[in-house]
Amino acid sequence: MKILQNNPYRLLGVYANSPTKERLANHNRMKAFLKVGKPVSFPLDLSQYLSSINRSESSVADAEAKLTLPKEQILYAQFWFVKTTPLDDVAFNHLFAGEIDKAEEIWQKRECLSALQNRIVCALIRNRYDSAIKCAEVLYGNTQYLNQFVSTIIGTGVNFDVSNLAFSFLDILCDEIGASKLLPFIANSSWKEHIGEKAVKPLIDSIQEAINIAQKSKGKGSNARLNAGETLRRNTRNAILQLKGFLSTKDLQYQMIADKLGLEILQCGIDYFNDSEEPDAAHKAMSLQKYAKSIAVGQMAKDRCKENVDILQRIIDNLPPSEVFMEDRAIHEELRKYCLLPDKICHAVTLLNNTKPHIQSIKRKLGVSNSYYLKISTQVVGNALSNIIAEVNEAQSIFSADKDDPNATLAAILGITHVKSVLEEAWKATKIMDGFDMESEYKNGRYNENRSILKGLCDQLGVSTSAYTSSSSSLRPTQRKPTDTACSYASTTNRASANRQTTSTNSYSSSSSNSSSNNGCLIAFIVWIVLGCIVGSICAANDGDFVAGFCIAGVLVLIGCGLFNQ
Repeated sequence: MKILQNNPYRLLGVYANSPTKERLANHNRMKAFLKVGKPVSFPLDLSQYLSSINRSESSVADAEAKLTLPKEQILYAQFWFVKTTPLDDVAFNHLFAGEIDKAEEIWQKRECLSALQNRIVCALIRNRYDSAIKCAEVLYGNTQYLNQFVSTIIGTGVNFDVSNLAFSFLDILCDEIGASKLLPFIANSSWKEHIGEKAVKPLIDSIQEAINIAQKSKGKGSNARLNAGETLRRNTRNAILQLKGFLSTKDLQYQMIADKLGLEILQCGIDYFNDSEEPDAAHKAMSLQKYAKSIAVGQMAKDRCKENVDILQRIIDNLPPSEVFMEDRAIHEELRKYCLLPDKICHAVTLLNNTKPHIQSIKRKLGVSNSYYLKISTQVVGNALSNIIAEVNEAQSIFSADKDDPNATLAAILGITHVKSVLEEAWKATKIMDGFDMESEYKNGRYNENRSILKGLCDQLGVSTSAYTSSSSSLRPTQRKPTDTACSYASTTNRASANRQTTSTNSYSSSSSNSSSNNGCLIAFIVWIVLGCIVGSICAANDGDFVAGFCIAGVLVLIGCGLFNQ
């Protein structure tokens, strides 16, 4: 310890309670030796325990100056030897002879001021901080000893407050040794609290400074944020652990700085992931996220960390194999653009055609039975099927009109051509989808069900399905239905959703619930058209109105159709 090595009492070669005349005599002796360039030494140099002293006229004068005021005399005396009893003489003889163990044994035989003080100094010389603290707790815990100590050093005529002597002793130890090293040895509660306060502020300040540095990386790119987060974690790891040793996790100071640290590390991970194009970005970000979660204390901070860790874990669970990372990115970009377009079959065809090369590349790399391959292929088909269902159902809505509406039948007739056109496009898109492998549960369930309904509609309206082929033989075990919407991630910047919601329409709809109803309507339309032409021609031949005759026939057919449906 510096206060032992450079103690002015040691430099002057005296005990802390030596008479002024002895100190002056040693000073004069040193001056005389130094003038002729001769070294001078004293028994209390204790060179066998402490480093040697390099005395000079200026250092001697400086030592004298440090002992001018009573407060300074007491401060330096707290870290030097005193001699007040005959027992001390015996102990010092052993100490000067290099037998420090024997000297300590003698002082341990009797508890008194000088014995406790000298044991403290010997323990500090030997870096035995536990022994020094034990003796200090006895000495500074006894007001009688403290008053005796003060009177021994500066005399009885000076009024000196001894209440803060223990804390001044601890402050020096903390400055030279470190609060974290001392704290395990301290039993006194007020001492613990004092050292804790002494140690806490520098730790909190160092953590705050590290947070401030990390925050400066914001907006400088993904790698800058990743490096900032990793540096912040590395540079504050020991500080936060030490702080946790000084303060309870329920302590407000600890909670505030721990949450602040955790949330900044969390945000570094979020910013990195959201801006990074690296294949392993999620795994790198997760390392920071989990650490942030482990140090957060407050409920709000913990909840935010948990939410982001859970979201990122779902993203990791759905990550593609690294060898198809580029294909996966291209497919999801097509899905992202697709989600922004109207629910039209033409956009579904574009999606299928644009993603097919990437799907085939994944198939070549991973194999037809790979679960990821089947999953991504099913996801593309599911999104395309959603558009096909939507547009077919919209076209069929003309068949759902109220039969009592006089314009409904005419609208249905005019819309048949449009429905047939939509069904033709839907069937072409379905044939493209047939070339995609899918998870077996999806293909055998939702896909084939809707495909069968579509074929039935085509057959009813005379749309050719001659190119219909049986289900693909390369079906594989189901993983799960394609995700409807991608989970958005993080707090400030979310990745775009890549999947279209596909659960709103589960199948093609029609105006009737079974095929016989559809056939009945179709027959009614044919009868209407034939009968209308006949009646209209008769009316026209008899100088009447063709359109009026056509409509009259329609009314008769509607009445007949209504009776038929009943």
